[in-house]
Amino acid sequence: MSGYLSPTMSLYLDRLVDWPALLRLRNGEAADADAEVGAYRTVLETVAELSASFEERAREHWADEAELTEDGGAVPPPHIRDAYERLRENGLLCLMIPEAYGGPDLPLLLNTMYLEMVSRADTSLMTVVGLQAGAAGDIASYGSEEVKQAILPRMVSGEWQGCMDLTEPQAGSDLGRISTRATELEDGRIQVDGQKIYITNGGAEVHLVLARDADNFEASKGTTNGLSLIVVRRHHDDGSPNGVRLTRLEEKLGIHGSPTCEVVFEKAIGVRIGEKGKGFKAMLHLMNNARLGVAAQAIGISEAAFHAALAYAQQREQFGQPILEQPLVAAMVAKMRVNIEATRALLYRAVELEDRNEATRRALARGDLSEGERGELEAALDRGNTRVRLLTPLCKYFATEICTDVTRDAMQVFGGIGFTMDAHVAKLHADSLIMTVYEGTSEIQASFALKEIGKGALAVVFEEVRGELEAMKDPERAELAGLVQKGITRIEKASQVLFSDISYALMRAKVLAEMVIDVVAGTELLRQAEDGDPQRLAIAETFVRRRAIVSESLARRIEENHDGRMARTARVLGLGD
Repeated sequence: MSGYLSPTMSLYLDRLVDWPALLRLRNGEAADADAEVGAYRTVLETVAELSASFEERAREHWADEAELTEDGGAVPPPHIRDAYERLRENGLLCLMIPEAYGGPDLPLLLNTMYLEMVSRADTSLMTVVGLQAGAAGDIASYGSEEVKQAILPRMVSGEWQGCMDLTEPQAGSDLGRISTRATELEDGRIQVDGQKIYITNGGAEVHLVLARDADNFEASKGTTNGLSLIVVRRHHDDGSPNGVRLTRLEEKLGIHGSPTCEVVFEKAIGVRIGEKGKGFKAMLHLMNNARLGVAAQAIGISEAAFHAALAYAQQREQFGQPILEQPLVAAMVAKMRVNIEATRALLYRAVELEDRNEATRRALARGDLSEGERGELEAALDRGNTRVRLLTPLCKYFATEICTDVTRDAMQVFGGIGFTMDAHVAKLHADSLIMTVYEGTSEIQASFALKEIGKGALAVVFEEVRGELEAMKDPERAELAGLVQKGITRIEKASQVLFSDISYALMRAKVLAEMVIDVVAGTELLRQAEDGDPQRLAIAETFVRRRAIVSESLARRIEENHDGRMARTARVLGLGD
């Protein structure tokens, strides 16, 4: 399996997740946790084996592009189609969809590991299956029973693929500028008219379209109010076209095998899911899951780059020795390993929290609770939702920024060869560059995190983190836990300075985001090392000590450069009087 099922994945399967408690809350019965986890491992082993088998062909055909079809659709290149078919044959699509609609109903943590492995082999393939799962998940959450029964089994089986249609020429991050129109017909169906751009996997059968309600069109312009989420298929039930036409495929720097499309809707007929005018909320659910998915995608790319760099550094000899024995090269490759594990630690913590939240929602929905139990679970869910709302943008920010760093460093390890398009690491770097952009740029993620911090999320996140750090009394981790706790104190002090001036806070949002990441990822790395494993301790120590120094500097920058920073920036740009 070429190490696709990583030791960290096994650690969460075997020890770090309290599976009996989670499954009891999730299923409402005495679940056989050992049997469930055994089944999870079998799924991941199958994914690992398949992903490893995709890798060579994906490298060979990395530059192959999707193509427009005569009927206004698009198809990925053959190697993507064949790999998709292999996943389909093994029942490995839409892993989180409930069993009632044909899905395996797996936890988010398992789905995250799945996406990471597929991305490591072929990140273009991951965009196809990731969007497939995301669209299906939103339909499962917001669709009527009729819609779910009609669509989800065919998405789970792989017969139909899915995509989400948000972006328009004038509406990128600012979705309040969406002008695609949703007109309700007499029979309750919705007619969709408009243009969407940069739609990943836009040749899919099932489109989730964010459109503005026609009866409130002018009044709601410029806001996210009045937006509805519409399920539109490319074809009617009889196979005839449904007014969904692809007019362009983008030529991209990377992820060539994934179709990125301009989509035109002309009297396309669909059905609304969720409440009328509340589509932004429903789409936000999909986007947040997509951001966690992109974090997993970025980690998969990083992992591929690391293994390529490590193997090359071990076998490439210069000056009579493998270049890995050169201290600078060894330090560079080690930094790659540490940073990848830190991004994975943050992501796995976030998705494990969301799995707890989902299990709690299911327990509350069952209704077999006393008043006291219900109140306790509702309070826990409120805290859990707050934590996930903060950690989600941080995961996307951290994993994708590290991905571009890791792939660039991998090119550096390869030297001149790394700059040629024959080099796998060059292709990985090209693929990595979109990670910090789609599903919200790094700057957007930092701004989202700042918004949650402004609403008090830090106290809720740090409540749990502090408890874990204070429990680390063993000599190997106690000092490191203390360093992380000092980071919490620095953040709390810096936050007071930032929020005294919201413009300055927005300017420094990325700095604050990185300081919070250091604390949460550092805590999780220390939690992973609780059994005293020497490699995990070394990774945790390296990350915590290095980032403690950086965090101290970042805090000082926030506190000392407050006065006049905005005005100085304006002068640098020549915008002053």
